[in-house]
Amino acid sequence: MTKRIFFVALGTALAMTFSAVSTAGAQGIAGPYLAAKQAETRGDVAAAARLYAQTLARDPENLFLLERTMILQIGAGKVAEGVAVARRYQSVRPNHHLGILAIAADAMNSGNSAAAREVLADNPPYVGKIMDAWAAFGDGRADEAKTMLEEIENSDDNGAPGRIIAAYHLGLLAAAQGDDEAAEIALSRAAGLANGGTLRLARLRAGALARLGRTDDAVKVIRERLDGTYGDIGLSSLADRIADGFKPPVLVKDARHGSAEVLFGVSGLLARGRNRMIALAYSRLATFLNPDLTEAQLLIAQMLDQDRQFDLAIAAYEAIPDTAPQALSARIGRAEAMQATGRTDDAVADMRAAVKKFPDALEVHTSLGDMLRRESRFEEASMAYDSALTLIDEIKPYHWGLFYQRGITFERSKKWDRAEADFRKALELEPDQPDVLNYLGYSLVELGLKLNEAEKMIEKAVEQKPDDGYIVDSLGWVLYRFADFDRAVKHLERAVELRPVDAVINDHFGDALWMVGRKTEARFQWKRALSFEPEDDVAERIRAKLDTGLDAVLEKEKADGLPGIMGRSEEEAPKSGTNDGG
Repeated sequence: MTKRIFFVALGTALAMTFSAVSTAGAQGIAGPYLAAKQAETRGDVAAAARLYAQTLARDPENLFLLERTMILQIGAGKVAEGVAVARRYQSVRPNHHLGILAIAADAMNSGNSAAAREVLADNPPYVGKIMDAWAAFGDGRADEAKTMLEEIENSDDNGAPGRIIAAYHLGLLAAAQGDDEAAEIALSRAAGLANGGTLRLARLRAGALARLGRTDDAVKVIRERLDGTYGDIGLSSLADRIADGFKPPVLVKDARHGSAEVLFGVSGLLARGRNRMIALAYSRLATFLNPDLTEAQLLIAQMLDQDRQFDLAIAAYEAIPDTAPQALSARIGRAEAMQATGRTDDAVADMRAAVKKFPDALEVHTSLGDMLRRESRFEEASMAYDSALTLIDEIKPYHWGLFYQRGITFERSKKWDRAEADFRKALELEPDQPDVLNYLGYSLVELGLKLNEAEKMIEKAVEQKPDDGYIVDSLGWVLYRFADFDRAVKHLERAVELRPVDAVINDHFGDALWMVGRKTEARFQWKRALSFEPEDDVAERIRAKLDTGLDAVLEKEKADGLPGIMGRSEEEAPKSGTNDGG
């Protein structure tokens, strides 16, 4: 991009930004507006809500500011303030989807189903229609509510998500009416449409089956849903209690809680895409309607965590009671957020306490292992993974990740035989898994072992993930070790394009450039690699190369018995390249 094009683009962007907030007579709003935008961009929903509200106070008729303030206030958990702004927006420009849902939620929370129906009457999206069905139920029109949900499920207009959610709510509606048989049929249909569905759906299906006296079927639903996961202690505990004769109560008994389920269900779908702020607002409305909906509270914490708002996430995790089925998930999430803020000792101590409290929960041992591995405490991490594996009665394909992660800790602890065994076990469980192929292949290259096999592994990994910079780097590096320098340069250059600020990849590219005679460029890449603060051993080797050149470093490594460059016969190849003044 030329300088002229850049400044034209910059000017256009600034013009668009200020036009969004410019109103005749508006004074002094640029500063707080830009601060609000910056806070929103970095995910700081609390600061963004406050700053948008300040900006709106100075330009109270601005539609753009009304909309952003409404969304951010609700997303920050200030639902009452958000609803007030939604009413102002609705009076000027009706039918904003979130504004309508917020006003309807406020009416439902007050027990005024009729008022909710009035505001939902002109809201076409299926979310509003399903919420309208619950408002009809709250208004004493259960048959009408059922018909509305059936129409949504049978319509192709709303796609698969609409049909799944409609079937789910038909099940909730039937359960609220005391018809567990109809509830189980509808919930089972939702599970079939959703390829098994969520853990909450399994919980609700199991509850309906247990209340029907179908204890074995209820336990089976939970066990089948947990198969393929690392477990959920809350759901496993429910299965044990049902097996002992427990009949779970109906979770959704009224229109208010039914509406909360609508908003929570949709927020879960939105959270997977780019609309996380809207998803956060939906979840806040859900907990506004049902403060005991701990799944929604957990989702709120996870979304804040993903946006790196760790302090807000920690507070959200802590709002989940220790008695909730999601208590362990919340505890793990809180510890991981604490680790992300640098409170590592507190995080590890908290996870160790969780292990003592939930010794039979596979997920707590794996989470402790992951945390210790991130801190390069590999010996301790491998012990945590050992504990996790002892809890598994039957090793299944989806357990490949445990062997892979433990293999990493063994490799980093220089226990190669055990590491290789774990990597190969992971591949036995999940053949051709690209991350395992890459890690094992790269490790073999670094050790100078089985290079032909390593090359094939990495090539297979690249076929599956051609845009993964780390895997492309591995292929370039094995070619470098095979003294196939021209091809190595090609792949390593691509790896640098994919991962431009990775120290090791830039270092590898520098080595390959040196070997084809492009020594000035090689030195540039090594200096660039140093600027990205590599680990101490990598940095030391780079400085040695800058001081004496790669040839001298390789000669010293050869004398020390370290693996160097090898030909296809796995013997060291002669050096190549010409002097270009480097």
